[in-house]
Amino acid sequence: MWRTRLSWPETVATAELVITRWNTVTPFTTKTDQRERIWTARHSTTPQPFMVIAQDNLSGSAPRIGNPLPMLLLLGMALQKPDAFDLIFANGQKIDPQRFELADLTGLLPHATHAAHRKLAELSLQPTPPAAPPTAA
Repeated sequence: MWRTRLSWPETVATAELVITRWNTVTPFTTKTDQRERIWTARHSTTPQPFMVIAQDNLSGSAPRIGNPLPMLLLLGMALQKPDAFDLIFANGQKIDPQRFELADLTGLLPHATHAAHRKLAELSLQPTPPAAPPTAA
């Protein structure tokens, strides 16, 4: 389970940051429907999205078994904004993204066995570079 305290635009921007990194490994496609306030992400080889973020429900679930992409994206988002996301196992145990290590990848996500999953996880773990200081006019 996951939930965020960010606004919908902030949540989408955080997801886009992670997807932009992932696109250096394999192509992902995102779509933002401003009218319906829904954001979707999918791998370019599949028509179905693996993640949908709707403004009216900034929470959801991501399976541990099966497609690891939703949980990898959520881990990446939670690492970018640590105080803004809650990730929780179905049994109620909280997941601390700050303590996630690549060695734990298949323990957390049993189907994340492909080398690309490991690379996506590595990219998700990268800290956000600090914003550039404003330049004097």
